Amino acid sequence: MSESPGGTAGRGEEPRHVTLATTIREAIARGDYTPGERLPAERELADRFNASRTTVRLALSALKSQGLVGSGQGQGTYVRKARPIRVLAMDQDRAARRAEHHAATFNSEAARQGRVGRQDIREVGQVPATAETARWLAVPEGTDLLVRRRIMLIDEEPYQLGDSYYLADLVKDTAIAVPEPVEEGVLSVLERAHGKPIAYYIDELSFRMPTPEEAELLKLDPGVSVVRAVRVAYDGDQQPLEAFDQLLAGDKHVLVYEVSGE
Repeated sequence: MSESPGGTAGRGEEPRHVTLATTIREAIARGDYTPGERLPAERELADRFNASRTTVRLALSALKSQGLVGSGQGQGTYVRKARPIRVLAMDQDRAARRAEHHAATFNSEAARQGRVGRQDIREVGQVPATAETARWLAVPEGTDLLVRRRIMLIDEEPYQLGDSYYLADLVKDTAIAVPEPVEEGVLSVLERAHGKPIAYYIDELSFRMPTPEEAELLKLDPGVSVVRAVRVAYDGDQQPLEAFDQLLAGDKHVLVYEVSGE
C-alpha cells in the first residue's frame, strides 16, 4: 500500500507521521538518543522507517511542537537538553519551606533538587496600577505600585520570568525597593513591613504561546508554550499584599499539586 502525502497508510489508521513521531519519542525516552544528541538526517530516518521524507518532516515538526527536539542552522535536529524542575505549587511559599534554606523561595526550591538557582533583576521601580494589577491588589487603577521584574535561572539557564507587584507606600523603604536580590526572600521582608504574616494564596493559571520577546528571554525553541501563573498573597484579613506574575517555560517545569481528600 502506498503512503499518502499526509502520511496516512489507509482509512481508519493512525497517520503515518504520528506513528513515526511516537516511535522517535519512545526512542528518546529509552535513551537511544540523549539530550543534545543530533538525530539522524531526514533521508536516513526515511530509509530506516520506510517512510517518505514528507512523513519524516511532519513527524519531526510534531516533536518540535512538543518541545522534545529542536533545530538550528548547521545543527540539524537534536534532542533538547531541558531538565525540568519539579515545583510543589501548593507548598513552595509556606513559611516553613521558605525558612528551610533561609533563602528566596525559587533558590530554595532549586537547592532541594540539587540545582543552583539565582535571579537577575531586570527592573525595580514605581508603576501605576493597570486594570489587571489593580484587580489583583484590590486598589483603584492608577495607584502607585512598586514592581520587581526578574529572570529566574537554574544552572545559568532561564526558566521563568517573574514580575512582583506591591503597594509602593508599603515597601518603598525596604529591601524590596532596592534593585538587588533579596537573599532572605521578599515574602519575609514583606511580612515584616506589613506587620502581619501571609495567611494564604490564590493562584490563577493560564496557558498560551510566548511572544517573540518572551521566547527570546527564556531561550525557547519554536513550538514550546508557557504557563502564566499569577499568585496573590493575602493576610488573615483578606488584604492582598503581593501579586506575583510568573511566566514559566512549559518544557522546563513540572507543577505538582497536593490536594486533600477531605
